[in-house]
Amino acid sequence: MLARTIILGKPNVGKSSIFNVILKKKIAIVDDFSGLTRDLRKKTIKLWDKKCEMVDTPGLFNSEDKLEKNILNSTIDYAKLANIIILVFDGKAELTIDDHKIIKIVRKLNKKVILVINKTEGKINQNLCETVNNLGLGQANNISATHNQSIDQLKWKLYKMIDDKDNSFDEKVEDVSIAIVGKTNTGKSTIFNLINKKNIALTGSLPHLTRDSIEAYSNLSDLNIKIFDTAGFSNNNSEKVNKLSIEQTLKKIRLCKFILIILDINNYFEKINSKIISLVYSENRCYVVLVNKIDSVKDFSRRMVTDHLYNLNPQIKQSPILFVSAKDEIGFKDLYTVIKDQLSSWNTRIKTNELNRWLTKVVKENPPPLKNGNIVKLKYIVQVSVSPPKFNIFSNFPNSLNNQYKRYISNKLKRNFNLKGMPVKILFKKTSNPYEKN
Repeated sequence: MLARTIILGKPNVGKSSIFNVILKKKIAIVDDFSGLTRDLRKKTIKLWDKKCEMVDTPGLFNSEDKLEKNILNSTIDYAKLANIIILVFDGKAELTIDDHKIIKIVRKLNKKVILVINKTEGKINQNLCETVNNLGLGQANNISATHNQSIDQLKWKLYKMIDDKDNSFDEKVEDVSIAIVGKTNTGKSTIFNLINKKNIALTGSLPHLTRDSIEAYSNLSDLNIKIFDTAGFSNNNSEKVNKLSIEQTLKKIRLCKFILIILDINNYFEKINSKIISLVYSENRCYVVLVNKIDSVKDFSRRMVTDHLYNLNPQIKQSPILFVSAKDEIGFKDLYTVIKDQLSSWNTRIKTNELNRWLTKVVKENPPPLKNGNIVKLKYIVQVSVSPPKFNIFSNFPNSLNNQYKRYISNKLKRNFNLKGMPVKILFKKTSNPYEKN
């Protein structure tokens, strides 16, 4: 059964603002007007590789009004069904009788509790903070929902409280759009026709035969694809027609999920090819490199060509490189398997506990450099999204990490989780809980 989290507190402490900021949507109406929320609002949220139902509730307070009593009773009844309670206080106010009554109710419910002191931007009530932290219900999270401060830390605490059972989910690999890109006259259109099993695109030895993107629907085994043949890049793109063609190609790179990068084995080492590879990589696309026209070379070493490409383009190390001849239809039998495999890596969702075990091990082997004599801690890591895989690493001094150490972390991550040269985005963020020790 889906885990259930309920947000409780007296009116106007910011429960609906917290609900909205965690969902990243303005679902609940928020204002300074007390008692604005009167209904329970429920939404399923994703917290990295877990999910739960989150419930926003009306403010709880003592009233003789029959309607308010019914709201109080229905909220408590729903809280009895919850797994986790987020109990919210106003960091700029004093504790009231209503606060103490809610605390008493929460104790009787005997649930997992996350204490939250909201509105902690600027000056806060230190007496309230001290009292809340001495309730025996755990250390409070100081946040500001309206300013999006320390929300990641709150989500992390909630994540850790959710049981693993029935909360994991898989990303579905959907049908995919593919763009074929490369230098002029590398055989892009021939490969396009070969995949589609039709002579759709013009082919020939003259450069710039393809000026506008050509599209077709096809399939590779059980994978339905929309595939685009694009204009080729050249060393001289000054002509207006060529400029417009390249702009169209750039759009297709940004819009398509998967890119086939075509190189000519006779000039794979040219600088323009590295520029094309860097462009695709910087756009965080899923890709595979095809070295075409192997029929035109008598003797060559695949290992040598692969190593040379990796040395020229270190960001794509571990990426598969296929050697093909579109003219003789050689080397394409593995294309479907490679595309599916790369898409699987691009859509990889890694369990958070596995990520954090890995991070602990990596940091132990090679700790970050000191910051003005202080120890830099990489406290935890979470995966934010897939396609491409994106991660947040939380640290006490994220700005002190140099690019060399960041590359070390990124390369270790790719190797350990078999991401095969995929563009991986890692954002190093600061933990900002003032009660948390550095």
